[in-house]
Amino acid sequence: MTQGQTRTDLVSVVIAGDIGAYALGREMHEAFGVRSICVAPLPIGAIRHSKIFDWHRVESLSQEHLRDALRDIAAANAGKTVFVLSNADPIIAILSRLAAELPDNLVMCMPPAEVVDLVSDKVEFARLCEQNGLEAPLSLVARCGGDEAWPVWEKDFPLVLKPAYSPEYAAYIARGFQKVYYVQSQQELEGILTLLREAGFAGDMLVQELIEGDDTWMDSITLYLDQRGECTLFGSARVLLEDHAPAMLGNPVAMITQQVPELWQKTSQMLKSVGYRGFANFDIKRDPKHPGRYVFFEVNPRIGRNSFYNLAAGVNPVELAVRDLVDHEAVEPQTASDKVLYTLVPVSLLRKYVRDPQLLEQVNGLVKKGLVFDPQRYKKDWGLRRALDVELTEKNQIRKFSRYYPEPTDTSF
Repeated sequence: MTQGQTRTDLVSVVIAGDIGAYALGREMHEAFGVRSICVAPLPIGAIRHSKIFDWHRVESLSQEHLRDALRDIAAANAGKTVFVLSNADPIIAILSRLAAELPDNLVMCMPPAEVVDLVSDKVEFARLCEQNGLEAPLSLVARCGGDEAWPVWEKDFPLVLKPAYSPEYAAYIARGFQKVYYVQSQQELEGILTLLREAGFAGDMLVQELIEGDDTWMDSITLYLDQRGECTLFGSARVLLEDHAPAMLGNPVAMITQQVPELWQKTSQMLKSVGYRGFANFDIKRDPKHPGRYVFFEVNPRIGRNSFYNLAAGVNPVELAVRDLVDHEAVEPQTASDKVLYTLVPVSLLRKYVRDPQLLEQVNGLVKKGLVFDPQRYKKDWGLRRALDVELTEKNQIRKFSRYYPEPTDTSF
């Protein structure tokens, strides 16, 4: 993870201003020595007080404001390549629509628009899984648009309720609806769906079987398919702990990297079958009731909020993307093979929530070896104010878990 020669021909732009955005900026800085321009209304303090970021303030992340911001940045850097990254589903959808309206010196790292729409729809995703020897959870579709009757779940409760297409649901999370619902009865299910319909949501919701097991039964896979259609990044991590705040539910905050060759082969083949290009991040759960059963919840058409686990494990993902999209190199496939502990939260939380003794032994072993990585803790971007931002953010995690997930459970709800 040594920094390469500083690129003067490259301008890095990161859209949105959360911890995942900071990680992308750090990855660009480690690879190419460049500062990143953060396009956001109000980034987190770790970005605002960073030495490796400049802040381009926008009123909102709407299509109009993003188009204007990207045009301004491209014009101010004529003669250079402006490389745009984002890790938010709504932003990826907007950038897909904007692609034809933006200057030629702007390169966006994302899949083709039609492929984004295909894989982002969880119903279509389930079909692709079946075609490629992967398993999606048992599901029914509830159509909130119109006045169609709600589906009746005839399997066991509790179940999980989530949007079939995340980008069109994002605005409703901001209005107080949950990212994922844990539903105990048919009556509760119909009540939530009715509230969504009355609030104006016209998309589809997935009524889905609950796969038991706490957060440590979740896995992540990160892939990158280059412009030839070849998979050049293989990364994976086992989740130790996820965020449990309602708007962030399911986002991993601590992971141990691992290698999963068989799953890499099947997932990359699935993406190749639909002409996929760019980063993809899979959410998977191992079924504790059926050993060997891997249930694929979704593929995110983006690098993933926790992209930094790949760099920590030995491969800088954004370096591969720049070499592909900007330098037009045919890069040999790389595997993020080092075993490390990636965490955004204090290790004390992991010692509380990781209940598997063997897994906790791995955590403590990696801590003892110093193989602990947090993207925010970057020596080349350290200072008193940023140190305070990071410490406060991590201490706030303790408060959040005490409020939303005071004790670990067998279902993680």
